[in-house]
Amino acid sequence: MLVDPGSSTCEEEILRNIAQLGRRIEDVRYALLTHCHVDHALGACRFRDMGIKLVSTPYTAQVLRAGSCEVWYEYPDWIVPTDVDVAAGDGEVLRVCGMELRVVHTPGHTPGCASYLVRSEQGLAAFTGDLYSASGRISWAGSTGFSVQDTLRSLERLQALAPDLVFTGHGTVRVPVSDWLREAVRQGRAGEWVVDGRFHPDAVPDSRLRVSPPGTGKPARG
Repeated sequence: MLVDPGSSTCEEEILRNIAQLGRRIEDVRYALLTHCHVDHALGACRFRDMGIKLVSTPYTAQVLRAGSCEVWYEYPDWIVPTDVDVAAGDGEVLRVCGMELRVVHTPGHTPGCASYLVRSEQGLAAFTGDLYSASGRISWAGSTGFSVQDTLRSLERLQALAPDLVFTGHGTVRVPVSDWLREAVRQGRAGEWVVDGRFHPDAVPDSRLRVSPPGTGKPARG
């Protein structure tokens, strides 16, 4: 099982990592897509050509099948329309490689983000993509449908599921996961998240935005 096969530039690295684990690419049966962005999903077509089945949310599946510019805004001509084998509903439990895999829709970074939860020897592991960074900040805000309120709701939901391990799209959470989630939710409820104003639709050039608490309207410039 592979999570987010990347942009295709890291294909050789992924193949080397699989080999270092004593496996072959033929042993990988599924690739789980947390969302549609270039650095996570552009290379998915290459792995599907190798016989690996792709799993995503219905929204991400629609984006990939259409070859939408949401995959890569800067270079839409590089996007390869890609079919998805399993468009999993929220809360759906899949039997994957002898494991039960729970699909949890966690929109915010994009409307189609998913987190994947699976039991491991170390406890409940969650693969969360770019919902929130391992270093404790909100992720890129430039995608169609980006929402700070959806991000907060998704983090609150993830907190209620109480994972023991979290693997984000760009790093592993090194502090206790419960502390990381508690602080992320606290900051979100207090309006203390800071969003990069270069990408936020409500931003003025070169500004940074401080997110308003839930129910207070648009993010306040600060």
